[in-house]
Amino acid sequence: MIKKTSAPAGREDESQAQLNVARWSQGDFVELYASRRLRRVEEALIDRYRTSLAGRVLELGCGAGRLTGHLSEIGGDVHGIDLSPAMVAYCRRAYPQASFSVGDLRDLSGFQAGAYGAVVAPFNVLDVLGDAERRQVLKDIGRLMTVDGVLIMSSHNRHYALRPLTRVRLWIRLLLGSPRRPLASLRNLPLRFANRRRLGKLQRVEDHYAIVNDEAHDFSVLHYYISRDAQERQLTDAGFTFVECLDLDGDTVQRGESAVHCSELHYVARR
Repeated sequence: MIKKTSAPAGREDESQAQLNVARWSQGDFVELYASRRLRRVEEALIDRYRTSLAGRVLELGCGAGRLTGHLSEIGGDVHGIDLSPAMVAYCRRAYPQASFSVGDLRDLSGFQAGAYGAVVAPFNVLDVLGDAERRQVLKDIGRLMTVDGVLIMSSHNRHYALRPLTRVRLWIRLLLGSPRRPLASLRNLPLRFANRRRLGKLQRVEDHYAIVNDEAHDFSVLHYYISRDAQERQLTDAGFTFVECLDLDGDTVQRGESAVHCSELHYVARR
């Protein structure tokens, strides 16, 4: 059961980020993420915002370049950052037309203000942060963007996380692991339970977001889950003009809708 609290705690936010940063920076996930496969919503967004993506683009959490390759083919000047040196080294070999650096998205001070026509934060990368750091990073992203620049980001859906069916699914994944890696899942069963015991107690539910120890990397991380309307308010508070929210099929999620069927939602905002 996820603990209900009345307000975000700064120390808990800090420990969440430190835990996630350590996991991502130390792990070697290249083989797992070395793909060019796009989801339907990503295809739609790339097509819809092609003009903005044809200029200077900063990709936060580029991973193994799953999205970077497609962005660089549009013809813009794409720079990707990631915590993992192994990911960055792979991207430099695989996508020489783009540039890459090892970096922590919590510190964007090294990037020029007003330099980017688009910032892309895919695959729920901002969800490694707690609430206070997330809000600060959104403000920092705005500082880097040109007037009318576009931010494209995704985030886990709080309404999906709290539905009973999702909780049942998490217990099944805890027991069985990933169906795509049955032998590794069996071998890592004790690790999953150890991670769950360690991190499960750090879960909590706030009014508009939740911190969840989900199945990612054998339950070794904590992720931020936010409702659609709360994310719109966050973007507005950070100085953005909200444009739209889409589910994984590329369908519009209107204000007031929970999109409980969808584990993550994609957002577009302009500076």
